[in-house]
Amino acid sequence: MKSRSFLDAHALRHAFVGNALGRLVDVISEQGDTLLEAAGLSFPSRASSTMLLIEERGDLSIADITRELRQPHQLVAQRIDLLAEKGLVVRMADPSDGRRKILRLSSKGKKEAVILKERLQGAAIAFDEIFDEIGVNLSEAAEAASVALKHVSLGERINALNQKPRQKKNQRATTR
Repeated sequence: MKSRSFLDAHALRHAFVGNALGRLVDVISEQGDTLLEAAGLSFPSRASSTMLLIEERGDLSIADITRELRQPHQLVAQRIDLLAEKGLVVRMADPSDGRRKILRLSSKGKKEAVILKERLQGAAIAFDEIFDEIGVNLSEAAEAASVALKHVSLGERINALNQKPRQKKNQRATTR
């Protein structure tokens, strides 16, 4: 297996940060799936946040989960369908609003949620070790980058580059 892709080795590789982060997410998800399977859990790692939220908050609708996790409605609905098929989540009519369906963990889901929390505690410690190893807290860095892009968009930043003379790379590094 090649250690570096075309983009990883390219002079413009930093323009493809989304590609690198997407590959990181894929590695984390694959290894997370392996960890959950080894613990006897029946759902994929990408559904972990949904399971955790329902376990901790209970009686949530898909819209509630979408809002809380900041994920697309269709993605949340697909994950809920998967969790329901596996017998981990049950849908119930909301007693205060008959049109609304609330979600709750089944007894099997509650058992798996306990194991999930144990695995997540281990993962949090492992990621802290990785962050120390690489010298960057990726969770904090990702949030900071997101905030920065919401404050000044990528397009605005590129347009601003065209308005001012460019600094050399080593000058940028010393001004940070």
